[in-house]
Amino acid sequence: MRMSRSALPVMGGVALLLAGCSTAFETPTTLSNDAQLVPGERRLVPVMEYADGEALSALSVLHLPLVEIAPGAEVDGDLDGARLDRLRAVLSKEICQRFARGGFSVLPEPEEGAATARLSAAVTGLRRNNVATTGLSRVIGTAVPGPLNPRVPIGIGALGAEGEILAEDGTQLAAIRWASQNHLASGGGFTTVLDGPAAFGDLADANELASIFADAFGDLVVEARAGYDVSEGETPRGTCDAYFDQIGQDEDDAAEAAG
Repeated sequence: MRMSRSALPVMGGVALLLAGCSTAFETPTTLSNDAQLVPGERRLVPVMEYADGEALSALSVLHLPLVEIAPGAEVDGDLDGARLDRLRAVLSKEICQRFARGGFSVLPEPEEGAATARLSAAVTGLRRNNVATTGLSRVIGTAVPGPLNPRVPIGIGALGAEGEILAEDGTQLAAIRWASQNHLASGGGFTTVLDGPAAFGDLADANELASIFADAFGDLVVEARAGYDVSEGETPRGTCDAYFDQIGQDEDDAAEAAG
């Protein structure tokens, strides 16, 4: 099949963008154990992952604390604590929603007197996007709708994250290390003013990538549980949105205890 000359630059751009869809951050791991991780791929993004499907199938309740920023995380400078806290809440909400859809009861606090597995995650790297080129990409995506929205290959944001599930005795049941740029398959070309200011800021890519990481982590666990008799739970309504209410609570609690 012959390809028109006009199509060549587009296809070249697609190849370039796909080739650049992942990135890496040299951040010390927060995982309790990374010896069991093996290479995998989640939605075009290379990952390191591990899951014990049989053990995971017995879980119905997960305690998900607010996502942390990993010690030593590679984060762009000049980002104040309030903006990082909001990203933590966004990522927590996305993980909560994905695991809720996967058949788990997700709780922000462990159940009293009950054996509850702990689902945790941390941001290992954050690179802001260039607002001007992101806006241009979104305009292009609106003009050229479809599953592969073009992306200007300059100033693309990136996010690194990792997470794990630990049994009450500390046994690691699942873990993932993941990092990606906001590649053209993200669907970001359809952002409008209705999505709010965050959709056009320099953390717009990171906010979109939070959802992609949550899906990758959830897919790992749900796929591992497939084929076993699965215990299921239901996440209480409003649980995932309430992670935004936790922003700053840790600092307030620490200040109160110190005072």
